Amino acid sequence: MAAPLTPLQLIAGAGLLQNVGLRLPPSFTAAVANYNALPFATALLTAVANSGQLNATNQANLKKLGSTSIPALGDTVPTAYAASIVLTNTLYTGYLIVTANKYLGNGDYGKFAQGWFASLGYAASSNQFSQSACNSDYLGKTFTGMNNTVTGDITQVNLATPTFGSDLSKLGYLIDLDDLGNLGSPLALMQRIVKLTGSIPSVALTFVDYGVPEEVVVNLTNLTLSVTDAVQKAMYTAMTNVTGDALAQILSVLNVTTPNLSTMADLLNPYKLFPNSFQTLTVPTMNGPRAIYTNSTGSVNTKLGDTSVELTALPDYILSSKV
Repeated sequence: MAAPLTPLQLIAGAGLLQNVGLRLPPSFTAAVANYNALPFATALLTAVANSGQLNATNQANLKKLGSTSIPALGDTVPTAYAASIVLTNTLYTGYLIVTANKYLGNGDYGKFAQGWFASLGYAASSNQFSQSACNSDYLGKTFTGMNNTVTGDITQVNLATPTFGSDLSKLGYLIDLDDLGNLGSPLALMQRIVKLTGSIPSVALTFVDYGVPEEVVVNLTNLTLSVTDAVQKAMYTAMTNVTGDALAQILSVLNVTTPNLSTMADLLNPYKLFPNSFQTLTVPTMNGPRAIYTNSTGSVNTKLGDTSVELTALPDYILSSKV
C-alpha cells in the first residue's frame, strides 16, 4: 500500500522525533546577541545580574529604565505591554529568547508540533466562522434564517407548522416532492395522477371537450411534456367540470382526504387544500416573505402579481396566466 506521506515529510518527522530539525531563526538570535553586545546593553545586563545587592524598589526600577521614553535604550518593556509582560530575572531581550524557546517546546519539538497543529485547526475553524459572517453580510436577505434551517425551509412557506402539517397530512400523494417548482400547474397535477395510476378516461374526454389539444391529452404519460399557458388555462377550465365519481376516483388514487373539495380544480387551490392554514401561507420576495392571502375568504394578495411592487419566487406561469 502506498505511503500517505512523502519522503520529505518522513525525514522532517524523523527530525522531530529526535528533537532536531527545528531551531530559533539564526537572524533572530543574531539580532539579540548584537544588541546585548552594545556597551550600554552590556552594562545593563551586568547591573541586572548583580541587582541582588539592591532593594526591591530599585530592582523594579532598573527593569523599567526608559520604558516611558525610549524602551530600546533600556532593554525594557514598553508601557503599552507592561500589563501582559512581566520581567523577572532578565531584561526584554532575554524575555524574547525565553519565549521563543518555550514556543519550540524548550527542546521537545513534539510539544511544538502539537501546538502548531492545534493552532492550524483553530485557525481553520475560526476562518470558517469569519468567512460565514462576511458572506452573510454580503448575501444579506438570501439567508433563510434559523427557523428555516431547522425545518428544511418549511417555515419559509408557513410559520404555523402544526396547523400546516395537519393540512398536509390530508393531501396524501398529491404533492410531488420531485417537482415542487411546478406545484399548482394543471399539467403538473395531471402528470402526478398519470405517474401514480395512468390515464383516467373520463378526465381525458373532459379535457378534449374543453379545448385541450388531443395531442396533449394522448401524451400526458410523457412526464417531460411542456405546454403553453393557453393550454394550461384550457386544462384548468376542464378540471372545474370534473366532479362526482370522476373526482372521487382521483381523490382515491391520490389518497386525499381534505374535506369540501367539489371539483378537480380545487386540487390546485391552496385556499381549498389548506383550509386551516391558508392564511399563514407566504411566498419569498426580494423584500422578505409576503402573505399570499389577505383575509379569511381567500382573497389573493394582488401585489404579488405586480413585479414593479414585489419581485416574487412564484413560477412565471402563475404570474403571467389568467387561469
